[in-house]
Amino acid sequence: MGWDRTGGTYRDQTPGGIYQDWWVGSWVGAGNNFDGTNLYSFFDVEASMTFKNFYGLYGGAEYHPAAQSDDQTRGGPLMETPAFWFVDWNVMSHNRGRLYWWLSGSYQEDQLDGWSWNNSGGVTVQPGSRWSLSVNPRYRRSNAARQYVAEVAGGPDATFGQRYIFALLDWTSLAAQIRLNYAFTPDLTLEAYAEPFAASGEFSNHGELAAARTSDLRRYGTDGTTITRDPDDHSYSVTDGADTFGLDNLDFNFVSLRTNVVLRWEYQPGSTLFLVWQQERSDFEDVGRRARVSDIGDAVSADGDNFFAIKLTYWVPFN
Repeated sequence: MGWDRTGGTYRDQTPGGIYQDWWVGSWVGAGNNFDGTNLYSFFDVEASMTFKNFYGLYGGAEYHPAAQSDDQTRGGPLMETPAFWFVDWNVMSHNRGRLYWWLSGSYQEDQLDGWSWNNSGGVTVQPGSRWSLSVNPRYRRSNAARQYVAEVAGGPDATFGQRYIFALLDWTSLAAQIRLNYAFTPDLTLEAYAEPFAASGEFSNHGELAAARTSDLRRYGTDGTTITRDPDDHSYSVTDGADTFGLDNLDFNFVSLRTNVVLRWEYQPGSTLFLVWQQERSDFEDVGRRARVSDIGDAVSADGDNFFAIKLTYWVPFN
């Protein structure tokens, strides 16, 4: 494999002005496979500052030129990956009090008009010595211009006799991690966790790789081809001259809710009893409607499984 990365960071830890410390850095890197094919290269700059009140701020940007992928076709020919750039940032409060929060985000765009952005955050509250609550939500939306769909026989010589089929994927996901801890006594605690999740994906603009080492697609519905959605709404039919083949409709909506509650009792030093309840609920539909916050309610009413466990540990002293 080729060289990975090199760069440097300048850091100033002498307080001054509005800051406690800060740093700035830059890196370049690249990687090849064992045939010497360039799989990635990048240029990156980052900076971070801690303010006098111990709040923190971070920002970064990165650029990746076009390269080749040896896994995008899932074992087929090399395929070009588009040049792309992204920026990300993070801001956080100090973690020395009863309230701690943070926010972060990122945005990415490529030369094929693909894009994605992510937002996440979190807050932890400790109003007293007995309990704490933390909530960490996140939201992602993306358009992947070259999402692998399937491999079908009957392709041209330019792709070694196979059709490597891709589509535009419109992806949305929402999730949150929620934790609640309460201490009745130092030896008796209750810990609860919940993670609601909703995601959706809609596939469109299907086409096949036109030639190895490119990212060009021969779009179905053009160049003498047709694509129609079957009456069952679960598949597509594609014609290319005398050839006809089917594709699964991969559109989806998925929701889930994972919860667990643990009661922990250290009934004597080193010996502990755990009572555990865990529940997992989920539901799947091949719809592709964009996920919404209201979908979380569907997860609460979805079918699921319950799991109960008791664990007992006993410390045997050896004197």
